[in-house]
Amino acid sequence: MPDREYVWTDEGMADARRNGIAIDEATQALYAPPGLRYERTLGDLLLIVMGMASTGRVIAVLCDRIGGTQTYKIIGGRALQGADLDQWRRRVL
Repeated sequence: MPDREYVWTDEGMADARRNGIAIDEATQALYAPPGLRYERTLGDLLLIVMGMASTGRVIAVLCDRIGGTQTYKIIGGRALQGADLDQWRRRVL
């Protein structure tokens, strides 16, 4: 994982709260070790990081890259379920 900086936006915190995600869970997902984290880019600026938190839940964090930097705004987060969770398992386990 490249050296990145993640910063919370008001929108990201509100979305995480709406989806029952604690800030700590999202942060743990972002920095989960490679065997417990899967990343997917959407275009040039969006990044989805899916990682396991210490709660045992797999959290997906949606990030928006700020220009050409390695800084990403966190704009959303949710716990993976169903087919999304199955896909994460296939990628990392």
